[in-house]
Amino acid sequence: MFEKKVGRWWAVALAEAVKGDKALAVTCEGEQLALFRNDAGGVFALEDRCPHRRVPLSPGPVKANGLQCPYHGWTFDGASGVCADIPNLRRDEKVPARYAARAFPAIECNGFIHVWHGEGRPHGELPCFGYQAFGPERKGVAVVGLALHDYLDMMLDGPECLLRFPGVQITDFFLGDPRRQGRHLVLDRGAVWTGKGPGPAFVRDYPLWLRTRVPLDGGDIQVELMTSDEVLLVSIVIAASANRRGTTSLCWRGFQRRNPVAGTSLKWRVRQAIGMTLFDVFGAVDGRAVAAVEVAPSIERHAFVVASTSPNPPTFLKKSAA
Repeated sequence: MFEKKVGRWWAVALAEAVKGDKALAVTCEGEQLALFRNDAGGVFALEDRCPHRRVPLSPGPVKANGLQCPYHGWTFDGASGVCADIPNLRRDEKVPARYAARAFPAIECNGFIHVWHGEGRPHGELPCFGYQAFGPERKGVAVVGLALHDYLDMMLDGPECLLRFPGVQITDFFLGDPRRQGRHLVLDRGAVWTGKGPGPAFVRDYPLWLRTRVPLDGGDIQVELMTSDEVLLVSIVIAASANRRGTTSLCWRGFQRRNPVAGTSLKWRVRQAIGMTLFDVFGAVDGRAVAAVEVAPSIERHAFVVASTSPNPPTFLKKSAA
């Protein structure tokens, strides 16, 4: 039996990865799912297991009436999971109701496929509802060797282990304390152009800011690189969810500003002019670099999570979450 969890929307795939002729296998919160489209382009999600012999459904072909198991040819409706066809049944025989695959509500929005996972009826805002690209876009997928909670913590404590901006050095100087905005914890830190040197933190006016928005629950992360005047240079949305064996599934989209901004480095402007990428989300994480990062602002995230889930949190946690 699967563990019952509080239901929420998760962004689990890039929209263009789900094509009409075949299913896409993904993992969300440890569960394997098969995503596919019907002839009208609608997207559906089924548990990636046939209820007949428990073989994966995702390698099977997409049919007009659903997704067909590659083993015995049983076909399952995407919206309900009901078995729509068993090839060796006579036309006058009914398919037993117990032969149904688990279906998950699925919605496409802003270039991501979202799936409702857990208990309750689907509700609330989609994680990537606010994403819009206002410049050249880059995207990708990966499975990284960090558990989801560790990946979220590292995005606060040491984002330089998870992504990079060519020509930019991310520092460990925080521009204020983490602050809560809705269901996210937001943190700003200083950044400098590579080769300039970070200098003494208490006398430097950092020319760049890196802003990370990390969820208290769920897996929608937003990263923004901007000037100290808050002129946006790069914006990235990273959708993260728990994969199996302590790993994390990622899919991301991001864009870089189309027009040059005064005060950026020559290297940055040249890369921008010739269309080179200005950011990279790592598909492989350096374990030694992660282990060397001190635990710092992620402590605040854990305090908020405990305060929001415990009926009687300690007094100091109540103050932190206020």
